[in-house]
Amino acid sequence: MLKKRMAMLLVVAFLFSVPLIGEAKEPHNLYPEPITVKLIPSINFSVVPHGDYELINLDDGEPVAFREEIDFRYGKNRVDIRRKNGDIITSKNGFVLREKQRSNRHYVTITSVDRGGSGFQPTEYRGSFMIEPGNSESDRLTLYNVLDMEDYLKGVVPREMSASWPIEALKAQAVAARNYAKINMDSNKFLYDTVQHQVYHGKSVESPNSNRAVEETKGIYATYNGSLIYAYYHSSSGGHTENSENVWSSTLPYIRAVEDPYDTHNVNPNTSWTETVSKKKVSDAIFPEKDWELVSLRITEKSSTGRVQAMEAIGVNINTGEQKTKRLPEGSPDSLRWALGTTLKSTLFDMKEESISVKVKMKDGKEKDFSETTGMKIRHADGNDSVIAYETMAVRTLSGVEYARTGASEYIFTGKGWGHGLGMSQWGAYKMANDGKTFREILKHYYTGIEIEPRS
Repeated sequence: MLKKRMAMLLVVAFLFSVPLIGEAKEPHNLYPEPITVKLIPSINFSVVPHGDYELINLDDGEPVAFREEIDFRYGKNRVDIRRKNGDIITSKNGFVLREKQRSNRHYVTITSVDRGGSGFQPTEYRGSFMIEPGNSESDRLTLYNVLDMEDYLKGVVPREMSASWPIEALKAQAVAARNYAKINMDSNKFLYDTVQHQVYHGKSVESPNSNRAVEETKGIYATYNGSLIYAYYHSSSGGHTENSENVWSSTLPYIRAVEDPYDTHNVNPNTSWTETVSKKKVSDAIFPEKDWELVSLRITEKSSTGRVQAMEAIGVNINTGEQKTKRLPEGSPDSLRWALGTTLKSTLFDMKEESISVKVKMKDGKEKDFSETTGMKIRHADGNDSVIAYETMAVRTLSGVEYARTGASEYIFTGKGWGHGLGMSQWGAYKMANDGKTFREILKHYYTGIEIEPRS
């Protein structure tokens, strides 16, 4: 009986001493609030761990010995590791490089990563990593950085707000970014390291000031009626933030338009802006179809804060003279920023055409001035009519051929602010912090009816 019991204990001890493949694949349990970020490495890249790391082959869950540097090579439906002596270790499922125990002193240098969409370069990251085969549409390995929320934020905050800014503004940014990361992580398998989620450049961009902001707000979130809020933020409100439904589709009770005098100060470079766009560029964006030209563009609707909600564009077929009207935008009001052949800083703008006067002789022989003749019909000497569809038109005169302007050649947009205008203005937070406001006061100014509280 005693021998049987000893045998059972040995079996149990053996089972617990063997690392399970499932455990090896999930370094997430090392971190109180794990965040997974998808990175874009070059086709082949090297990793240099600093600190106590282990490398696990996911095919069998066994550790792989390594020295200072690990060279990863792309293979179709596999991950290869090349050793210094030329040997190749292949895994169909990939590898996990994880901290043996979590430590602030641990980090990894990756030789070539597309850092937040800003180009391939060496970058340092905290945490652990999963290296998996690329999918059928990829020509590179799939690389994930798994780390704790607070370490993730240290690589986000100084990319979303200058680390030299006042500490209370950085604290407000840290809380907003923490909310944004938590909500998106709860509904996605991973986050991107670009503006698609939040710009994240790892340990390479950490700063003592922004790290302090993260550490002093550790675990603190913004809530509304006990639930986490979507803590949207943007660069500059232009003097007034916006209601959520006037930018995107849903109505959020804590994203309400608020007057923002803090945003309009002389340090903010976005207090006002001007963008001049050629009429052709705007026409090609709105009427990409062959033989169609833009003849009229106007703002038809604004929100109570002055943000453009809708525009009307009229196009003409240069062959038939047929006209059609398009209502812009086709998506959310915020998409107007990209719908006009350029990228406007915000939808808080006015628009005018280049000022021009075109003199036209009418059928009764009288002359009349127009600011735009594109889309009109002109009668030729042979009695036939054609549609005016170009910015200049060749006209035969007694002295030869001259080119006459038919209308404006460009649109001039004048606006305020930068970004969608929802939630916190970063330049407004800068001024509030400079004026002595705390991060709690900043957040409660921009998010209506919220609480600032720690969450486990």
